[in-house]
Amino acid sequence: MDKSLFVLGGPAWINLVNTTYNANKQEIDTLDDRSATFQWLKENNAVRQSDLDALENKETLHALIHELRSLRSLCQIVLSDLEQNKEVSLDTIKQLQKMSEELNVRLTVASAEEAFKLVCEGMSVKDHVLYHIIRSIFHTLETTSVSRIRNCEHEECRLYFVDTSKPGKRRWCSMEMCGNRKKAAEFYAKKKKK
Repeated sequence: MDKSLFVLGGPAWINLVNTTYNANKQEIDTLDDRSATFQWLKENNAVRQSDLDALENKETLHALIHELRSLRSLCQIVLSDLEQNKEVSLDTIKQLQKMSEELNVRLTVASAEEAFKLVCEGMSVKDHVLYHIIRSIFHTLETTSVSRIRNCEHEECRLYFVDTSKPGKRRWCSMEMCGNRKKAAEFYAKKKKK
């Protein structure tokens, strides 16, 4: 997956769903590749430097990938609920609540250039990464219209995104990838009919 695709969807939870995608008619899972997983975590601001150091341990990394796959499945259920019912089901909310309750987070003060703010941090790598992603689910649902959370309209693409365009008419995960491909296919189909 191209580096720019790691953040194509917008919020971290949608980008997590997008870690499985189709390329050359094959399903690719970013989480199967160690370096791609590290890159995804960095691009989505899901890890601290201490987390990256801890993830050098193969067992820690393997355990985190297992948790990310579970959370990805839950994020896919959230998207399915939104597509079908325009809201998250009570059962899905309970699953999110259960996963959240298992996380060990603490409040800390972050400061930079004479400004400071209160932030939550996970006590372990797993806690920190999962908290970051779960928080992004709730933040998106609190601040974004459900109609702006979309699946790419290209028939061979399954990536999701949050439409942040002013008119709210974005159709493609990326104009460079799917938009141009679709428009070129339509152009050649019209040309062939003539």
